[in-house]
Amino acid sequence: METRVDTLEKRLSLEQSRTITLEESVSQCVVPKMEELLRRHLSPQPSREAALGHVAPAVASAAPNSTAPTNADSPVGMPQQNLQHGLLAGGGRALPQANASASTKPTECALVTDGGATVPPAPSSEGAAPASRPSAPPPTAASGATNPPASLHEAAERGDAAAVQRCLADGARVDVRDKDVITALHITASSGRTEVVDILIANGAAVNSCGLRSRTPLHCAAAKGHEAIVSAGGEALVEAARGGRLEVMEALLRVGAGAKESREEALRAAAEGGHINCMVALLDAGVDVNARDIKTKHTALYLAAMNGHAECVEVLLQRGAKKDQLTEEVLVNAALEGHLDVLKILLRVGAESREEALRAAAEKGHTGCIVALLDAGVDVNAGDIKTKHTALYLAAMNGHAECMKKLLEKKATKEQLTGEMLVNAAREGRLDVLKVLLGVLVDAKASFNKALRAAAKEGHKDCIVALLKSEVDVNAQNNKHWTALHYAAKNGHNECVKELLNNGAKKELKNKKGRTALDLAKLNNRSACIEFLQD
Repeated sequence: METRVDTLEKRLSLEQSRTITLEESVSQCVVPKMEELLRRHLSPQPSREAALGHVAPAVASAAPNSTAPTNADSPVGMPQQNLQHGLLAGGGRALPQANASASTKPTECALVTDGGATVPPAPSSEGAAPASRPSAPPPTAASGATNPPASLHEAAERGDAAAVQRCLADGARVDVRDKDVITALHITASSGRTEVVDILIANGAAVNSCGLRSRTPLHCAAAKGHEAIVSAGGEALVEAARGGRLEVMEALLRVGAGAKESREEALRAAAEGGHINCMVALLDAGVDVNARDIKTKHTALYLAAMNGHAECVEVLLQRGAKKDQLTEEVLVNAALEGHLDVLKILLRVGAESREEALRAAAEKGHTGCIVALLDAGVDVNAGDIKTKHTALYLAAMNGHAECMKKLLEKKATKEQLTGEMLVNAAREGRLDVLKVLLGVLVDAKASFNKALRAAAKEGHKDCIVALLKSEVDVNAQNNKHWTALHYAAKNGHNECVKELLNNGAKKELKNKKGRTALDLAKLNNRSACIEFLQD
């Protein structure tokens, strides 16, 4: 036993950087079978003291007849004569030295785990089993450990991914610190437990959290040579850039996280998300402003422009971004999405496909983009090569009255404005579009009457009022002899019935089936309409 304790003392005296844990030393000296249980990277204070305490019974049993007084500060009542060295561990408790008169035969002892369970000693060299062997707790189903961890830090030390997940599910705070001011992520990064690292980061562990000597988890991983963890820092860098987490990203850059490709991807992610500060930090760190995605060949400039981030586009251009990716697609996309500031930049640098962009802006109703394009000299009457549709046609068909007004102000031709557009506007209740069309369609009386019936059928009173102010026949009938009043009465649109009657609608007119508006109201139980029509 003397030789083993001496060995333990020497190993502990060399443990300045805690690269070898006390439990590991004890397990090698006393209970080899429990090596898997006690193998931990950084031991919490209670575990370290407990491990020291387990050596005491072994030394005490080596000198059973000793009657020396005990020291209250010695572990588990250790005889004072056995405390021949002042070697202190973790909690300031003295490590015992073997008694000179002790037997040289190895003495077996039981270990008490962190959870309080007793672990039996290993069998002696003669193979004799102890007379009374306490039973150890069965392994847990999830981790296979002899004793479940009491804390997130212990689970992290063991590299037990399942136990880490259980601790987090039970409410453990992912960034809680132990007595050494370090988090579970520091521990797993130091030990290279990539699976546990992934779990902790996924649950919000702060990768830039500083522990002792201001070391982050990535510092710990790099110091221990865990390349997988450090390279995973590249993924964290990209995610930080994508989420606009500048402080996290800067911390990762300071410790050298991410290879060249990861940093370039982070730049594109920052540009895509419009995180200008992250983008500038990466450019200041030397990332190539023109780096392209391996698959898509897209640059940060392309992604910033496509997502409408004008400030990012300006910065990238100032930092030397090539304009070759500011293609027709980018300009048309800016017009479609209404990214006016980006569109103005693109026009300034000479982006092409301006006529298509004008039609796109008109189709989606982006008046500001239309004005910018027209001010840049785009032909207001340029039609699509296949459909021949102009911007005015697309604005009218999609109900964008303000766009129509701007285009008409710029002398857009009216030839593509049809009576059917008027009918559609009345049917859909687009009063503003209806009014614009009423002002430019002077030779479409048939469409006016059809529009009145459509508005009455759908119950759009405002459209009826606007149409009645134009040259419309309130009693005009379709091929089934239905009038606007027939449709309004059948569908129970009381206010429309009242408005039509006030403007000369005839109650006695019959459809092809010989039914009046009152007949239709009665058939459909429209009581309010019946009252109006019976007066």
